[in-house]
Amino acid sequence: MAPPPPRRPAPTPSAVDAMRGMLLQAAFDGDLVIFKKLAGFLDKGRGRVRETVEAVTVDSDNEEMKGLGVLHLAAGNGKLEMCRHLVEDLLMDVDILDSAGCCEIVELLLAKGAYTDSVTCCGTPLHIAATEGQDGTMKILLNHNADYNKMVNGMTPLYFAVNAASVKCVRLLVQAGAVANGDYFLTALINAPKNVSAECLNCVLGVGVGSSWNATDNKEPLDKMKMAELKSQGNKAAGRKKFLSAAEFYSMALDLDPEDATLFSNRSLCWLHMGKPLLSLLDAIECRKKRSDWPKACYRQGIALMSLKDYKGACESLLDALKLDPGSSELKDVLRKAMESLKVTRSVKAR
Repeated sequence: MAPPPPRRPAPTPSAVDAMRGMLLQAAFDGDLVIFKKLAGFLDKGRGRVRETVEAVTVDSDNEEMKGLGVLHLAAGNGKLEMCRHLVEDLLMDVDILDSAGCCEIVELLLAKGAYTDSVTCCGTPLHIAATEGQDGTMKILLNHNADYNKMVNGMTPLYFAVNAASVKCVRLLVQAGAVANGDYFLTALINAPKNVSAECLNCVLGVGVGSSWNATDNKEPLDKMKMAELKSQGNKAAGRKKFLSAAEFYSMALDLDPEDATLFSNRSLCWLHMGKPLLSLLDAIECRKKRSDWPKACYRQGIALMSLKDYKGACESLLDALKLDPGSSELKDVLRKAMESLKVTRSVKAR
């Protein structure tokens, strides 16, 4: 009778930790050969490779990395073949939470029954796609009935899409039925107006959601209308106090000449009259970018900031306007009002 083969010595704890680290690295690199060898060695012939692999996670002081497993790392680095092995061969849990991935991997995980609305500290997969501006991933998630109005920490995917200035993601969410969650939505955006875009907010507010703008008073195709005519029509509509129609004409004109500062100035005024000061501010900021030496651009920004009750910012913008046009009595009057409002606000806060 042949003697039994010699048993391999059990690896030391430090060696096991090293192999776990190598397993995570192999998953991240998509190295299937090394991964399978390490997984088999760690399993020690028990036939529980899936459980063994799922138990290996990142141990790090970095909160964003801590707790991530092999599926997270493979998906996050776009290693589709590794993901296929983990999901199809090892039958790993596809609902293990993650914050990244590519479209093919998302399709694979959803096809295997992944839950579309699982929640991490970063939100649901839809929140994460919105934050990263991943419109392709978002489209897949929406096609699998992801909850486009799900709130995590008081905010929906739409907020993150607008804050990321991803017009494509905003359009997808709005077309799916997403809505801004009340005053909190716009109030939060007011705190960081430079991070958003007028196009995104136009979509949220139901203006220009389609592929092109449609003027309410004139249905003639855009390519047959000259920019000057569109601007003229906008001015006429504004004169009749039809500010939404005027804003649409100015927007069509901007499609033809996006560098025209006067169009941004005019549309900024329209938004202000329509009670949309944030949109007014965004257009005023664009106007100043186009013509930094134009007093009216500074004036538009100051007026919009006053409507948002940012009196300190309003004073700064109006002072810039007055430096460019020191003889303007209108600017002096508006600046005086802004300074008075700032004093009142500071006085109330001091109490």
